Amino acid sequence: MRKLFLLLMILVLSASAASDAKKVRYMGNVKDLIVATQKTRGGTYNFLNGSEFAQFGVYEQRTKIKNAFKSLNRQFKVAGPEIDGEFDKLKKQMKSLNKMALQLEPLTSFKAYSTLVNKMIYMGGKVQKKLYGDGSVFEQKASDVMMNQIMRLTEGLGKLRGLGSGIAARGECEDEEIDYMEEYVEEVNDNMANVINSMVALNKTYGDKYPAGLNPKLTKYKKDVEIYTKLAKTKLIGQDSIEVDSNKYFSQGTALVGGAIKFYKMNEKALKE
Repeated sequence: MRKLFLLLMILVLSASAASDAKKVRYMGNVKDLIVATQKTRGGTYNFLNGSEFAQFGVYEQRTKIKNAFKSLNRQFKVAGPEIDGEFDKLKKQMKSLNKMALQLEPLTSFKAYSTLVNKMIYMGGKVQKKLYGDGSVFEQKASDVMMNQIMRLTEGLGKLRGLGSGIAARGECEDEEIDYMEEYVEEVNDNMANVINSMVALNKTYGDKYPAGLNPKLTKYKKDVEIYTKLAKTKLIGQDSIEVDSNKYFSQGTALVGGAIKFYKMNEKALKE
């Protein structure tokens, strides 16, 4: 009888672990979709403002978008038919936009991709609530930080990166871009503060789930982001003769997005355990 009980317990725990793995993987695919769309938007804006080199990156990211949608479609049972249907709509909208994006006016293209990213982040929030809404307090908080805070931080950085690199490629900042860039700097600062405060709080309460030295890493990341926003404010916004290298600026922004994703993955790992 005891052996049978132990066997049943092992089976239950294994099933639970598999379920957790599926949840994490599904959210990870949503994250990948968002990041690839952000890079597509930035690369497209960069290309439309004169950087021929950026076109290669655009097609690479479009492939990643396609793969992310495929991965979500294969996991149709994880989040349910309503959410799957919404992602199917997004896939069709993405396909239509990609067909015309390189022929649109730069800002029109940028805004269209931004609309899709906002819808993806909204869907990410629905996925998080669906998968972890009834979970433990830690699961709810960690998954919320991942989808509703970290991904919003990557979006602010992605917009600052994309629009800024296009401005640098052109060599001057147009009047309409000034307001957008100032808005994105403020958005990045607000979202960065939210992520850092939440991660510090999680580390304080659930320190055993996070790597040692997390708080210093958060402090350094904050400084790196502040350097980037200062660069945007002093060298790009409202400038008529810009000498910032477009590709380097884009790469610097990509590195900061990658830094935010590292914090995402810390939570992802904690949810798997």
